[in-house]
Amino acid sequence: MKKQFLPILCVILALLMLIVAVLSCSKKQKEDDALLPGNIERSTQTTNGITYKVYVQKDRSTYKGILVMGSGNDEHNPTQGSLEGGPENALCQKAAENGYIAAIVQYHKGPGTADWNKSAEMMGQDYDHSIRALADKYGVDKSRSVVGGYSYATTILYTTIAYYSSLDYCKGLLGACGGTGADAISKFKIPVFAINCAGNNEGDNITGFYGKPLYDRIPNNSPVKAKSAGITDGTCNTHCAKAWTEELYAKLSQWLP
Repeated sequence: MKKQFLPILCVILALLMLIVAVLSCSKKQKEDDALLPGNIERSTQTTNGITYKVYVQKDRSTYKGILVMGSGNDEHNPTQGSLEGGPENALCQKAAENGYIAAIVQYHKGPGTADWNKSAEMMGQDYDHSIRALADKYGVDKSRSVVGGYSYATTILYTTIAYYSSLDYCKGLLGACGGTGADAISKFKIPVFAINCAGNNEGDNITGFYGKPLYDRIPNNSPVKAKSAGITDGTCNTHCAKAWTEELYAKLSQWLP
């Protein structure tokens, strides 16, 4: 009798653990969902396997466009993208307050440096799926979109927009504290706004470039040069020391007036 009872007990315990996990996840999502000052609705949504945290002005009938941001990560051992980063959330809330649909994408884990090109391809697809889902839900043309990120997400996206076409329809890339090489820069398919602290944290300006030097490396005959920009912020000298909310928002509003 005891031997027959044990498998049933194991099944019951497994079901209880699953229920607790689901309830815990639901509780966390409900805590994230909120109505913020300025009638800004914040919610965590999942569409076609992609989860993102959305900021949108409630009851607004039209929107200026879509912003999708991504978090930093450990390029040698990345996890899925975080939805909790302070700079990403601050920028998305500001964008929503000014008439944009703004979201942080929980991009897939990816192989990181183990297969950088695959990581870039996956990142582009995750951003693309998020933009398409938001465009469908809120009735905005997907071409009225801007992507961006901090650190790892920025550096990966620089590769994406150079060698893959998944985000070619976007108006630009807001790149905070990331860098890339000259070949990728010469192949950018959309404009970039590169902003970084001084101190050579993301490149050595010989094999990798960041901030103003990254912008300077975009060929003058490149179709993205005129709408791109680069800033190396001399008021900080460590990696991702600032959020640059105002600077990033200003460029977003130029690309999507």
